[in-house]
Amino acid sequence: MPTTVKRPIRFTRRVTDINVSPTLAVLNRATELTAQGVDVVDFGPGEPDFQTPRRVAEAGKQAIDRGFTKYTNASGTRALRDAVANRYNERYGTHVTYEHVICGTGGKQELFNLALALVSDGDQVIIPTPCWVSFPDQILFAGGEPVFAPSRASNHFRPTVEEIESLETDRTRGIILNSPCNPTGAVMREEALREIVEWCAARGAFLIFDETYEFFVYDGNRHASAMQWFDEFPETIMCVNSMSKTFAMTGWRLGYAVAHPDVISAVGKIQSHSTSNPSSIAQMASLEALRGSDDEVHRMYEAYVERRAWLVPALNRIKGIHCNPPDGAFYVFPEVKSFYGRGGIRDSQTFANYLLDEARVAVVPGGAFGNDDYVRISYATSMERLREGVARMETALAKL
Repeated sequence: MPTTVKRPIRFTRRVTDINVSPTLAVLNRATELTAQGVDVVDFGPGEPDFQTPRRVAEAGKQAIDRGFTKYTNASGTRALRDAVANRYNERYGTHVTYEHVICGTGGKQELFNLALALVSDGDQVIIPTPCWVSFPDQILFAGGEPVFAPSRASNHFRPTVEEIESLETDRTRGIILNSPCNPTGAVMREEALREIVEWCAARGAFLIFDETYEFFVYDGNRHASAMQWFDEFPETIMCVNSMSKTFAMTGWRLGYAVAHPDVISAVGKIQSHSTSNPSSIAQMASLEALRGSDDEVHRMYEAYVERRAWLVPALNRIKGIHCNPPDGAFYVFPEVKSFYGRGGIRDSQTFANYLLDEARVAVVPGGAFGNDDYVRISYATSMERLREGVARMETALAKL
């Protein structure tokens, strides 16, 4: 018989160039410890600890009962796309229609689709950092090159047009902005955002604007959306949003993008060959969420306000940690570099490992977001768990 030669499996550049999401890696390890009976305080995942609003969940159940369980238009139902368009028109006076909207399996899918539709091999896309972990890998997957524009802590990590402009080349294809920002909570000021929109428009560059955390803004800060200039720059602005954070619908997997109809058509072509339509049931639940009262969302917001007000000073009382109050979202991004060089801690990853091993507290390394001097802590958990986790951190860090 011929000898069988074992050969390594050959993967494409698309796979080898990207990494597993670090936020999911933290979640996975914390989940493994929990499954072993270990009590882990998990500050890792960006997932609301609230239930989906009852009226929204009921709409999903009714969809099942009515047999609304078949394929829909690959880009989402007309009713849902109309609802998204109307939401923006009512808020910003835009004139978008369902033809400007695509609904998909989470905001992450629409960000991915936009990268595939807009980025060619060798194109550069400027991403202010710290940034959400998936932005760079989505650009790499599409064949592009992520170019990082570090934002200054002294400016509360809010990107500026000067930081972006300094990185412009003849290969610059576009920019990705996220406000409120994951992981820093930074919220763009309207004037600065307008400058970046105009900068992109003047160069024929796209602006992908991720406003997934738009509802959660604090201390009198105001959410500025790029959509308020959409009618003026329709070929420039692509806005992405999600039902996951605002309506505690992470598992329903429903997000959407708003853009020029030609962009939506291109993105829809990609989606038609990947997932096709998002879940019909999730679409009906999302329709109810967008059309109904925001009372339960306001209750979530008030809880986040309370948690943030307690957490920031509590972290700052731990010697060696410095934490600025975030403008928005439900994360804090404390600086922890003073612990480097102690107890085998070299960077944000080994700092996170130390907390998980010694305190059974899970945080996400800041290096995953583009700034290794920090870690991300989610306060999308109860006050009880926040208090327990911070107490454990203080005890463990005092040993260093």
